[in-house]
Amino acid sequence: MGLKPATNPDVEAVTIELSIDGKSVMAKGGVSLYDVISSTGKIIPAMCYHYTFDPFGSCGMCLVMQEGKKAPVRSCTAKATAGMIIRTEGDDLFQARKKAVEKHLSVHPLDCPVCDADGHCELQDMAFRHGVTNLANAKQKFIPEDTRSPVLDFNMNRCIACAECINVCKDVLMIDALQFMKKGGFNQVVPKGDLALSCEFCGDCLAVCPVGAITNKFSKYLYKPWQMKKTTTTCNYCGDGCQMYLETKDAEVVRVTSPLSWKNKWGDRAETAKGHGGLCVRGRFGFEYIDSPARLKQPLLRKGNQLVETPWLETMHQVVDRFSEIRRKHGPDAIAGLITARCTNEELYLFQKLMRAGFGTNHLDSSARYGHLNFVHASRLALGIGRSPNDWEDLTRAKAVLLIGSNITETNPLTAVRIKEAIRVYKAQVVVIDSTVTNMAKLASHPVLIKPGTEGLVIDGLVKATLELDLIDEDSTKKHPQAFKALKAAVAHISLEQVAAHTGMSVEALKNTAAIFAEASRSIILCAEGIVRRPDGYQNVLKLIDLAWITGKLGQPGCGVNTVTEEPNEQGAVDMGAAPEFLPGQASFNDQTARDRFAKAWDVTLPEAGFGANLVEILKRCRSGQIRALYVIGENPLATLPASMEVRAALDRLELLVVQDPFLTETARMAHAVLPACTSAEKDGTFTNLEGRVLRVREAIDPIGESLPDWHIMTALANALGCQWEYESPNDIQAEIMKLLPGYYNLGQPRKVVPTVDRYLSNGYTTDVAARYRASAPSDSKNQRPFALLMGQVLYHSGKMSTKASGLITIAPNTGRLRMNPQDMERLAVGDGTTVRLTSDRGSMQLAVQPDHSIAPQTCFFPEHFNEPPVKDLMSVQVDPTTGVPSFKQTRVTIEKA
Repeated sequence: MGLKPATNPDVEAVTIELSIDGKSVMAKGGVSLYDVISSTGKIIPAMCYHYTFDPFGSCGMCLVMQEGKKAPVRSCTAKATAGMIIRTEGDDLFQARKKAVEKHLSVHPLDCPVCDADGHCELQDMAFRHGVTNLANAKQKFIPEDTRSPVLDFNMNRCIACAECINVCKDVLMIDALQFMKKGGFNQVVPKGDLALSCEFCGDCLAVCPVGAITNKFSKYLYKPWQMKKTTTTCNYCGDGCQMYLETKDAEVVRVTSPLSWKNKWGDRAETAKGHGGLCVRGRFGFEYIDSPARLKQPLLRKGNQLVETPWLETMHQVVDRFSEIRRKHGPDAIAGLITARCTNEELYLFQKLMRAGFGTNHLDSSARYGHLNFVHASRLALGIGRSPNDWEDLTRAKAVLLIGSNITETNPLTAVRIKEAIRVYKAQVVVIDSTVTNMAKLASHPVLIKPGTEGLVIDGLVKATLELDLIDEDSTKKHPQAFKALKAAVAHISLEQVAAHTGMSVEALKNTAAIFAEASRSIILCAEGIVRRPDGYQNVLKLIDLAWITGKLGQPGCGVNTVTEEPNEQGAVDMGAAPEFLPGQASFNDQTARDRFAKAWDVTLPEAGFGANLVEILKRCRSGQIRALYVIGENPLATLPASMEVRAALDRLELLVVQDPFLTETARMAHAVLPACTSAEKDGTFTNLEGRVLRVREAIDPIGESLPDWHIMTALANALGCQWEYESPNDIQAEIMKLLPGYYNLGQPRKVVPTVDRYLSNGYTTDVAARYRASAPSDSKNQRPFALLMGQVLYHSGKMSTKASGLITIAPNTGRLRMNPQDMERLAVGDGTTVRLTSDRGSMQLAVQPDHSIAPQTCFFPEHFNEPPVKDLMSVQVDPTTGVPSFKQTRVTIEKA
């Protein structure tokens, strides 16, 4: 339809004047007349319209009279022009709209009592509003229901052919999985090819359907909308921070809905740059872990060789006595703690306070250590900021996006939608550099497939190409001539031809990418697991900052170097000080002023400066016997880390292992005490998403069984250890955080952060930069094992939590199979389901294979969410010497027919 580009900031549409119901209105020429009418506050019926996608004009409801035209005009598809005289009300228009409703109802089954949309149906509302009480010539369609999809059922008897489902899928999500097909004399919505629906299963089609034509398999026929309590909260799956509605009845979560629906169809098209209000498959259909039968409902205490259900009081007495005894005998540094970034800010704050003020130890860490801290440390060093500088709107309005090492559609689906809008609406040039043929690569203007593990070399090549082509921003570089000279010297040895030979990215592609990034007015780099979770992740983020610096993309509007996070609160974990190197607010633990401030606020003596073990060091000290007690909240290192890290041996040496979790995890099975914790659906608090937005988490149901919120358990434990904590709710904890970190709670608006590169470039850069670009070409692959084995995320899962959601397992079960490129399978003479032997330097195992066209040749992939078979145990671990981040998602393997 071409209406959306009118919102492009680079296109200054002409301002026009027109008349609506006798009032003069100013508008931008060429936009939808319906949008102009809506902007005046007047809402007229429109059942096929939604502001997030271009008008379709099928329902015949948004009729208005335009002077000079005899028949009513469909205002959604009409474009506003100067001098228009429009009338939106009148009996003639009311009768015309009534006829449109009658037309839809005449072929619509009047099965409201059994329809899931009963009470939440636009057609129902329109029939009531227009007084439709009698239908002449009504006829049924008698179309069989399509129940082939694993999550959605299609009842085309109810469909009004509004195409909202087709348009949101094609126009907003750029998936294009649905189409109209003429069948049985009626236009029907069917999956492409009229096969079983196979897509990303985000459910946005379900969200915008104004009737009951698309229904949710997991909540079908269960309850009516008015019987359910709707709680607005934040999704607990990834760092996007999507808002969602948990709809519950008693102690059961019935379904998840989102702000995107036909109910919120009126809005400003420019606002879609901040998100469209939808969800991904995990958010919409992954809720069943909340009330899973596998949930822990009572504390467990080890008695002999068994974990036995034990009352809270007895369990806590045992836990406190054992912690106290170990601290008395061996000192506070014999105790350590690990926490998941799926906990709230308030719980993460309490955790680090408990470890430091309650136990007196600085041996603590969170799951942000698995990669996000590489980005945080690099960004803090070079730019003085500890998070991504850009928000979703910057990403949407970017003119160039360099996406490196990120299968973003799989890991952060709604951030991916922002890039899709940048492509579709703002005509952004998007360069995707990855070792997998990602979904985003298929949409990008410049997809580049590289060899696994060569991302760092690619960045070397981009910096070198920028210098060779003189794509330098003089204003940025002339302020720091010594730093610029040092950078040029550091990359002098780099040959673009050698980079191309080692990475598979051609010299031409390197130069084109450098030019696209340097010459665009708003350029954004987005790196993810292929950078921050791989060896040299810290140095590679610094190299990307170098690239942004010399091209003048630091601190400029809509420019910056960014990352995404896997878990919902990795940024919050860092901000709240759940790392040995940070106090809350990312203050250095060794900063005496900050230490004094927190020690005074908590009325304690903090552990010694310069002393504190991170995740890897904690496990080493557990194995050596230095750490004798470990408190684990929501983390599962036994299932996450490969065998080479000897986690089992570390846990075996402990005198006390306390695990606090909603589920009996692999780590919990080894515990001396297991404390049942709530999920985010059963507690209040906040998450800080990847943009820096602090978002509300609200209690939707009462705690399952005798489980308790993490903050409640920690408060009880602290008080039993002699602290005097008087928190009675998360609000009390928030009040304390507000005093110590004024302005942190930003009411859903990301705090603007401004990078300051001058300090680093003037002090330390010249000595650091040479080491970053040291010549270290990868060893000859002929002497290595021929295949690169990658482990990573898939769209339908997040960590191990999603494997407890039966809906997601229905969509994407663990096949236990290795994914390979079909060409490689043909070369090895193996077929789908054939068993192969997979061998790395760490061991070997047998498993079946399956073809996957997105996997690059000489590469194989296994989802990290599953441990059967334990493919992760074939991985070696490299620990970053600066950040302590362990990398274990990639190794070289041989594959042979078993």
